[in-house]
Amino acid sequence: MKITSIEGFIVKLPPAKPASTANRRFLTKDYYINEGRRSCIYSTHAETVFVKVTTDEGVEGWGEILAPTNPEVALAILKHHLAPLALGENPLQNQVLWDKMLDTLRERGYTGGYLVDAMAGLDIAFWDIKGKALGLPVCMLLGGKYRDRLRCYCSSVPGATVEEKLESVARIKEEGFRAVKIHTFGQGKTKDLELLHALRRTYNADQLELMYDAHGKLNHTEAYTLGRELGEMDALFFETPLTFEDLPGHRKLAEAVDVAIAVGEPLRTIYTFREWIVSGAVEVVQPDMGRNGITEMMRIAALAEAHHLMFAPHLSAHQAIGHAASIHVSAAVSNFLLYEYQPNALKSCSPYSQAAFRLEKDHLTVPDVPGLGVEIDELALKPFVTGSFKEGEGK
Repeated sequence: MKITSIEGFIVKLPPAKPASTANRRFLTKDYYINEGRRSCIYSTHAETVFVKVTTDEGVEGWGEILAPTNPEVALAILKHHLAPLALGENPLQNQVLWDKMLDTLRERGYTGGYLVDAMAGLDIAFWDIKGKALGLPVCMLLGGKYRDRLRCYCSSVPGATVEEKLESVARIKEEGFRAVKIHTFGQGKTKDLELLHALRRTYNADQLELMYDAHGKLNHTEAYTLGRELGEMDALFFETPLTFEDLPGHRKLAEAVDVAIAVGEPLRTIYTFREWIVSGAVEVVQPDMGRNGITEMMRIAALAEAHHLMFAPHLSAHQAIGHAASIHVSAAVSNFLLYEYQPNALKSCSPYSQAAFRLEKDHLTVPDVPGLGVEIDELALKPFVTGSFKEGEGK
């Protein structure tokens, strides 16, 4: 089997309602940063890159690159660097191709960022092809299913105030979720603690499991205070409390508090995860499918297992393809903890994607069809495509 063509599609979904301008500084008409500490850049649109790989046997596979902003960068790397390398190769050799792609820029210091994001999209498509060619769900090719359903936590808790977020959690509970992740207000510890304490007064640990994501915005003193409080609240984990580069700070914090420290969103390969794992700076490992791919995510999960750590995949702006790939890996690893469910992106991509997985209260079912279990309607997708390319046959 050989790869005969590779296509890339920039997909941008408009917001359901006009974007709020409160406490935001718009850099362009679509991109903004939040006022306050260490703000990441965000888009008013839901942005991603789809990858379609076709073989000489007529088998097609789809992948997704996590590209919540500036997807044009990942698409350019895919078109000009990775597609020419992968054309003519056997997509069943996923590990060989992963190493070959990473090797091309290792000597020049590019072993992360947009390069690996683009690699991840191709890798997911390779696994989709492998499953379809062999007539098996991807999870079976990864070693089999430890579970048929994945327990989820809801990671989307809307609200600009403590009261609004409490109302959102009550609604989420009514929908069947028994675990939520609270994202920092980004204004220091006081308001965040007010919300966390209000939630724990309303729901005990048996009624609602809590996780807290600081998005790297806390200083050391704030992180220690919140870490101790989260331990008292019996929270499940404390995500990225400190600046993303502060490995020693996370290690010291993990030793000092009684809540698990979770990290993984900004990390790309087994080599960067190894530094965090071996140093003791992380206790819940959170690789992100659209930044790691299936091949590398399985290796990261195995490394975590070897150090007796739990695996909880990070998901944010993923659409159906990224979710399906994450679901297959989560089913196939022994140290799975909990699945991050983001309802908005999945709902928004439903006009052009059909997925074999489904949400049953707070559990996702694992697809049992060949490949990933996602079908893309290219005609329905077309209105949302703002840029594309095709390399190989039929160009």
